[in-house]
Amino acid sequence: MVTLVIPCNAEDINAQKLLEQVDDNLWANTKFISGRLIIDNGRKVRTLTQDSWMEGVTRAYSHYKSPAREKGTKMLKIGGKLWMYTPRTDRKILIAGHLLRQSMMGSDLSYEDQMEDHKLSHSYSATLEGSEEFSGTNCAVLHLVARDKETTYQTRKVWINPENQTVLKEERFAKSGKLLKRIEFKDYEKIKTRLFPRTLVFRDMLKENTQTTYKFDVIEFDIEIPAKYFSQSILKR
Repeated sequence: MVTLVIPCNAEDINAQKLLEQVDDNLWANTKFISGRLIIDNGRKVRTLTQDSWMEGVTRAYSHYKSPAREKGTKMLKIGGKLWMYTPRTDRKILIAGHLLRQSMMGSDLSYEDQMEDHKLSHSYSATLEGSEEFSGTNCAVLHLVARDKETTYQTRKVWINPENQTVLKEERFAKSGKLLKRIEFKDYEKIKTRLFPRTLVFRDMLKENTQTTYKFDVIEFDIEIPAKYFSQSILKR
């Protein structure tokens, strides 16, 4: 299917400002999410349930509740480091470097994707490519270039509804320009002052016939998080 691309008037939309408005909608100083990862590998579908707490861009903690095989698995991110604890081995391992880009539990998300929670407008410079219709909405299409060479995805492309500053689709690229991930943002709902997606659909473009759907069942913003949730002691039984 050929998508009609219509040039946007650069005077109408300030790309960086629009990206900042998107961040205001999606990002909070602290966040709690209880949700489901529905992993379809093309042969079978399995569902993981988890609770996650995030603080700023540097600290995050996730606890898996089901299924039985993954129950009790924990992940803790502090700064650029990620630790994972599995009750089956009763071991804590450090996931760092290129390992962060590996598939998390067979899903279409990498470990970095799962623990990522940063402001795009701080990490990327945005330019307006034009406008394109997606899911019946005329979107502003932004091209994002990372400000830091260490950023995992050096370039991204995002489809944003400029009427309410919501992201509908995102593509993430390798340094070579190869498309790595495609994400769709669905089921937006008003949560206090924010419009937030209840569903994210991830596709690893290096795999065939797979997708991972992340369903947010409970979302809370700007909450108090106990300090113990960001201590390595939380990883013990």
